[in-house]
Amino acid sequence: MREFLIILTCIFSQTAFGQFGIIADKDGFVNVRNSPNISNNIVDTLTNGQIVFCLEAEGEWRPIDYDFNRQRKSGYIHNSRVKFLKDFDKIPYHNLTDSSISFKKDSIKLIVTKTKFQPKNNKLQYHKGDTSKNQMSYLEKINGKEIWGTDGDVPKNQYGQITLTLGKNRIYLPIDNLFEPNLDNTIVNIDTKNRTIYISASNSDGAGGYEVLWIVANGKLKQRITTVGF
Repeated sequence: MREFLIILTCIFSQTAFGQFGIIADKDGFVNVRNSPNISNNIVDTLTNGQIVFCLEAEGEWRPIDYDFNRQRKSGYIHNSRVKFLKDFDKIPYHNLTDSSISFKKDSIKLIVTKTKFQPKNNKLQYHKGDTSKNQMSYLEKINGKEIWGTDGDVPKNQYGQITLTLGKNRIYLPIDNLFEPNLDNTIVNIDTKNRTIYISASNSDGAGGYEVLWIVANGKLKQRITTVGF
């Protein structure tokens, strides 16, 4: 029963709110448009291999976000020009507890853990609200970095460690400033042809939702992408 609920949660989070995809066009690139139709409305061009975050389709068109630097760029691409990461082979989860989840297939093994956040061991930086305007103070940064996973509150949990083992090669994925991990929402896909592993998760404390994606190519961490969840 628990496994069935996990599957439902993953499907729901990856389809109802949004999902990562990769540009895949026979011409090697795709035009980004500012409206869902073909007209003189091209605002950008993305090349094959670029990661985008896709929202629910509008007919033949797909709203996307990309660039992922808190100042996201947005637009529309034709639905046929993107391949969803979920469509690559999936590495099944092997074991799940309240504090860890593991995935295993052949020589590939991933272990993700979470732990309690300890405020006293971290530097908390607050934004001071103007009390004369009834503005509330809120947590703005932890250890000098922006926060993912809460909406101004002190986190309850954080990632402990994410370890990817590829044969004899061990990779520790970066987890700094990522809080409130939902282990149930972790998904691992592999593009065998291009020797690329995609590890994604939908996390939040209820209000500070975000999506995170680690890309490991040819045995090395290529990129970590974090974007606001939907």
